[in-house]
Amino acid sequence: MAPEDYLQHIDFAATTKLDFTPLFADPKVFRSLVLDLCRPFRAANINKVACPESIGFILGSAVAAELKLGLIPIRKAGKLPNIKRNVARQRFVDYTGESSGFEINKALIAQGDRILLVDDWVETGGQLRGLSKLLEKRDAVVSGISVLGFNTAGTSGKLRNTYTLASILDYDAPDKRDLTQRLDQR
Repeated sequence: MAPEDYLQHIDFAATTKLDFTPLFADPKVFRSLVLDLCRPFRAANINKVACPESIGFILGSAVAAELKLGLIPIRKAGKLPNIKRNVARQRFVDYTGESSGFEINKALIAQGDRILLVDDWVETGGQLRGLSKLLEKRDAVVSGISVLGFNTAGTSGKLRNTYTLASILDYDAPDKRDLTQRLDQR
């Protein structure tokens, strides 16, 4: 699918952030999205896919299944079951400027794991930096990042200097943008 074709399947009328769930209603669109997220990393030296909740869970699970790799679901802080001694945590500042956090079960990551991070959208890069730091603290290597949308401006744009990052939709929004406005109609 052409990158701009995905835009018609994203709800830009959502109140505080984009609604990506319409992308999953049409099996052809969903399949195309999964293949587009996988394409840059098919030949990469990766052995696991990591993804944050919630939309990241859907995309990351589908990518892991397509690439036949293990999956590391990354939960929002406080959401993992009662395994406190086996939880790794990382705080970060999200796109709204609020402090947030992620947790993983330490047992899911082995030293030297080569990980593909999959998520839906990178607005400021704070969440992505938090995810990367959480994995790297466990001695894993972030070998790639695959996302649907990526803001090339500001602090998020610098992530491409550090990681192999592939995105389907790139845009340049140096200021906080109106999330109810389509990227191709600005």
